[in-house]
Amino acid sequence: MEPDTELERWQGEWRAQDMIPTSLARRVERETRRMRWGVAAEIMVTVAMGGGTLGWAILSRRPDVAILAAGVWIIIAVAWTISMLLRRGAWQPAAATTAAFMEISILRCERGLRAIAAQALLFVPILGFDLVWLYFYRDETDVWTFLTRPAVLLIAWVGTAVAAAWAVWYRRRLRCELENLLRLRRELEGR
Repeated sequence: MEPDTELERWQGEWRAQDMIPTSLARRVERETRRMRWGVAAEIMVTVAMGGGTLGWAILSRRPDVAILAAGVWIIIAVAWTISMLLRRGAWQPAAATTAAFMEISILRCERGLRAIAAQALLFVPILGFDLVWLYFYRDETDVWTFLTRPAVLLIAWVGTAVAAAWAVWYRRRLRCELENLLRLRRELEGR
């Protein structure tokens, strides 16, 4: 008697299908929604900051405002490039399997860690550009007096400290999450 290869293939496919844990599926869905909201926020920032500075530059016809608009658009272009690279291939699992859902979660954690580093690296030129532009825009004559103004102290120095603290906390959270996911993946592979 010849074996029924089609039946064996179907049985193999049925056994290969695994049930994706509900918590993992919900987590991936939640992260996907967050990514979509992140893109929407990036669009709003682009329209508000990019459009606002460009409109101001066109209406005022001032060279210093044109420099601000150019700087803002350069920073927006760099930020969008980084953002698109970090999201590439991270929108959805490659298949409807537990392993694929684990892989997308691991990839998103790794990309989140890279995003924190990229944000920190981008923050430095943004802050530097803003401070230099404000210094010249306000026709300041003393750097120390400018850097110790209450608004500069609050926004630049306190804001930087708060952003750095948040980045450290979030990085630790992501690293812990990544370690847990990698451990779970090893356990699944060991079965």
